[in-house]
Parts: sequence; structure tokens; C-alpha cells
Amino acid sequence: ALDYALLAYNQAEAMGDSVRIVESGRLVAYSLDDLGRNDEVIEILNRVLAIARRNVARYPALKPQIKFILNNAGISYMYKGNYDSALSYHFKSLVLREEEGEKRPIGNSHNNIGLVYFKLRNYQRALDHYLQALSIKDELNDTVDIERILTNIGLCYNQLKLPNEAIQSVERALNSCGNNCSQSVLKEANFVFGISYLDNKDLENAVKYLNLSLAIAKEQNDIRYWIENLIGLSKVENKLNNYEASLAYLNEANSLAEGSGFAELLLDIYKESFKNYRLINDSKNEAVFQTKYIELKDSIYSENLLKNLATIQTNFEQRENLKTIQLINENIKLKDEQIEKQRWQYIFIVLVTVLIASLAGVLIWANRRQQKNNNALSEANRIIERQNEELIKTNEELDNRVREKTIDLVDSNTMLQDVNEELDNYIYRTAHDIRGPLVTLKGVCNVAQMDVKDPLALDYLKRLDLTAEKLNSILTRLLMVSQINHAMLVTRPVDFNSIMQELLRKFRQLPPRLKIEYTLADNVVMNSDPDLVTIVLENLVSNAIKFYNTSDRIDPFVKIEIGKYDEDHVMVSVEDNGIGIDPKDRNQVFHLFVRASERSETGGIGLYLTKLSAHKLGGEIFLMHTSERGSKFLVLFPINLQPILAKRDEDERERLKVKEMRDKAATDSGGTDALERYYSSRHKSK
Repeated sequence: ALDYALLAYNQAEAMGDSVRIVESGRLVAYSLDDLGRNDEVIEILNRVLAIARRNVARYPALKPQIKFILNNAGISYMYKGNYDSALSYHFKSLVLREEEGEKRPIGNSHNNIGLVYFKLRNYQRALDHYLQALSIKDELNDTVDIERILTNIGLCYNQLKLPNEAIQSVERALNSCGNNCSQSVLKEANFVFGISYLDNKDLENAVKYLNLSLAIAKEQNDIRYWIENLIGLSKVENKLNNYEASLAYLNEANSLAEGSGFAELLLDIYKESFKNYRLINDSKNEAVFQTKYIELKDSIYSENLLKNLATIQTNFEQRENLKTIQLINENIKLKDEQIEKQRWQYIFIVLVTVLIASLAGVLIWANRRQQKNNNALSEANRIIERQNEELIKTNEELDNRVREKTIDLVDSNTMLQDVNEELDNYIYRTAHDIRGPLVTLKGVCNVAQMDVKDPLALDYLKRLDLTAEKLNSILTRLLMVSQINHAMLVTRPVDFNSIMQELLRKFRQLPPRLKIEYTLADNVVMNSDPDLVTIVLENLVSNAIKFYNTSDRIDPFVKIEIGKYDEDHVMVSVEDNGIGIDPKDRNQVFHLFVRASERSETGGIGLYLTKLSAHKLGGEIFLMHTSERGSKFLVLFPINLQPILAKRDEDERERLKVKEMRDKAATDSGGTDALERYYSSRHKSK
């Protein structure tokens, strides 16, 4: 893995590709980390981090790489014992993740910061960050790797001399993964149980669980937990006053820890060793290990380290304080704005009250004057009313007839719309429900093609995958039927030149010798929905290409002509010299699921979509002629779609109004009106 990662890194450097340098550099670091070469990990990560920071403004894709690099470098510094650098890098990674606002990565950063504080033996701060990571996991209901956080919390409780809390935390971790707990989780959980029982002076269970953890660590060749369990067993022997056995465990741990880079574990080994030598009165070895302990402790927890840690922690806490102050200032600003808004509301209310009072006075004066005029008009109205009575009777008869016809028409239109709506919904649901299993089938085919070696089986799988792809294309077009029927049309100028250029780019891979020619007349102006216009042109051109003539004696072509048909319409003509359409299919070619040739791969949907889109735009499509020498389609679009949309809206409002009147009449008559229309329609049908 390292060899290939280095090869990718060197090639990226030779190309001068900053993004690939950073990505391949991270891969090199991963491989070096697995090999335990922490110094080289830090060197390569710092190198690519500098490149990423220099180029992040030009290549935004590098921004997420920076937070991962900071995180990985922080872990490597921690393994080296450079805890100030580790903490600094993890805090910087946390800041970037908080800016992005995604809680799961924020929780990961808190977990990593907790690890560093645990190494620094600041167990309370470590516990605080672990608990924040656990809180985010619980909030997101995310159980992935939650057992690791719970075991880390258990380790902190052990160090804080809270063994019962440690046991509870680890028991929750094991309940979380159940029978699927990994060996690594069991290793860590058994270690926490062992230390907890040691603190509770239950030495028998302590030995049991520490040996379980030790066995897994040896099986996995996990040097760190191998050493941790040996130190734990030495403490048990010390409690039993078996100092020689305790020293034997410590000597084995020391031989593993020397040169491993686990400085904090060496500290524990040296400390426990000189304590045991003191108890057996071996002052020489006691002095040797005490000197090693002091020297190693001073090298790890140097004055510079403590100063750096204090600076890093202070900077982070200061950033949190500034965020709190900023939130307080924003709240104060919002309150001030709300008070100002309320003040203007009070002023507005007073003004409205004054205006209402003034209007009331004017209305009283106008009412008195109106009464005088009304008295004069009353006599004239009585005369007009008598004349109107006869007219009303006549109008009522006419209205009843119009009403009956209108209601019948509304019923018919409503039933037709309901049927069309149900058909659209059926097509949409069916296509949508089939697509899920179809995608699964394609995925299985792709995986099988990678695993299966038999040529015959591979050929079958490829054919099955190709068939699934064709079915997926048909489903996509079926979904387009529903999308077109429910599309909200947006009227704007149509740029035919741009549409044609896009189509030429889309169909640039043409069959041999096939040529596409198009002619666009000058000053073609049309206000319509460009998306549906594109669907019409794309389906017609695709149809012409698909059914081109494969004969070597013919030079296949597709000719497209766009121009003004008359004052109210724009004409689009698509002509080809392909295989043509059988005359018996001429009247059926625009119907759904009608295929005029076995070459059709879309189930006979393309021309139906074309007709549906054209009608949606208020246009018409015609098959002008067809023969063995090719076909010609003509589409007429209205120059301005807006009046058509306005008329449709007006018709819909009128239909809804009549439907509402019909429903009200049916309700008022207790259903009698509906029954009359039902029996009337049955009589007419007979």
C-alpha cells in the first residue's frame, strides 16, 4: 500500500497537481501510520498541510482535506508524546468542523481531544470531552463506534477512582454492540473491567478480565494493550504481596515498551518498578528506575510543553468566550430592534385609530345624504322591478337550461381529469416502485461482473445489465410523462440556437456517415417554455438518429428547419432518410407504448412525450409523410404562450366555480340534484 501511495504522490508532484498531491500524501501517511513510522507520518502531513493551505482559495475541494490532515497529524503527535502539538492540531480541526456545523465530525474531534487529555493524565478534561462526544452520538441516535467512546469514558472513571461508574459505562458499550462486538471492543472492555475490579479490591475478577484482555491483545499483536494488561496484572500481584511476580510482569512490559514510542506507558512501568523494588529493599534497582522515571517524566512533561498546553487551552477557551459574548450582543441587538418595532407599531395604531374616527364621521354624513337620495330612487326602483320580474322569469328558464348543460360538461371534464390524474399517479408510482428493485438488480450485476470469471456467465450478466439499463431508460421516460403533465410552465424567450448547439453536443457521437444539418431563420422570436421545447426537439432528433438507414448505398442525414410558419406560429421541421414508418402505424405512432420498429429501446414512449410536450405548449405535431426513404415531422408552436396559459387559468376557474355551485346545489337538495343528473345521463345514453 505504501509503495502505491508513494507512486501516486510522486506522479502528482511531477504533474504539479496540488489537489492530488494532498490526497495522495494523506494515503502515504495512512500507510506509514499502519507501519508505526510516526515521524514520517508527521513530516508528510505537515508538508501537504502547507500545500493545502496555500491553495485552498483556488481549490475549495482542499478545505475538507485540511481538517482530516489536522486530525491525522494530531493523532500521530499524540502517539509520539508531543501532546501540545497534538492538542493544537485537534483544536484547529474542531474549529473547522464547528464552522461546517455537522455534529458527527464535531463529536469525533471531541473524542480525539479527550484521548490527548487522557495521555496528559488530565482525566477530568478528558472525561468532559468524551461526554460531549457521547452526547452528540445520543442526540443523532448514532450507534456507530459508540462502544469505543463508552470504553474511553470507562477508562477515565477508573483513573478518577470511580470504578462503579466505569463498569456501568462499559456494560452499556457491550449492550450496544451485543453479540456483534469486535475483538478490539472486547479487549478494551475487559481491560476496563479488570482495572475497575482492581480498584474495588475484587482481585479474582480483576485477574480474570485482565487475562481475557491480554489474550486478545497478544492475538492482535496490540503492543499498547499488551503492556497495559501486564501493568494491571503487576498491580494485582503487588496487592497480593507477590512482588517478584509483579516485577516479572513489569520486566516483560518494559521489554515490549522499549523503542515502541509509548512514553506514557514507560512512565507507569518505571513508577511501578521502583515501588516494587522499594518493597523488597533493592535500593539499587529502586534508584535506577526512579531516575528513569524522573528523566522520562521531565522529557515528556517539560516546562515548554506545559506552557504550550496552557497557551493552547487559553486560546480555545478565549474563542469560546468570544462566541458567547457575540451571542449576547446579537440578543441585545434583536431586543433593541424589537422595542423599536413595537414603538412604530404603537404610532401606527394611534394613526389608524384617528383615521377610523375621521372615516366614521364622513360615513355618517354620507349616510344621511344617501337616505334622501334613496327615497327619491325608491319609486323609480319599484317601476323597474315590475319590468324586471318578467325578464327574470325568462332568464331563469334560460339559466336553468345553461346550468344543466354546464353541469353536464363540468361532470364530464371532472371525470376525465380524475381519470387522467389517476393514470398519471399510477404511471408515476409504478415507475418509481420498479426503479428501486431495478437499481438493486443493476448493482448486483455490476458486483457479479467483478467477481465472476466465467466468460459465458459474464456475457449473460452483461446482457442482463444492458436490459436493466434499457428498462431504466423506459421508466425515466414514463416518469417524464407525469412531470410534463404536472409541469408549471414558465414563459420566457426561447433561444433556438442555444438549444440546437446543446443537442449537437449531446448527439456528437453519431453512427457512421450520419450527418445532422439545421437551418434557423432570422428573427425567430417565440415566448414559451424552453425546457418543453427542448424535449420536443431532442425526442424528434433522437428518433431520427435511432432509425437511420444502415445501407452503404445511402448517405444518412437528419435535417432540422426552424422558422416562422405564420403570424401566430413558429414551425420546427425534422426530416430524415431513415427506415421510415409503416403506413399502417401512421395513426398510432403518437400513442403511448406504440413502437413502429423493433429498434425502439424506449418502449414506444418518445413520440408520445413529443406530442404531450407540444400540446402542453399549445402546439400541434404532424407526421407529414413517411416511406422507405424516410420521415418528416412538423411541429407548430404558438409564438406567445402567455395568452394560452391565461385562457387555461380562466377556464379552470370557471370550471371550479360551476363545480362549487353544483356541489352546493346537491348538498342543499339532499342529493336530489345529483340523482336527477344521474338518471338524466342514463336516459340520454339509452
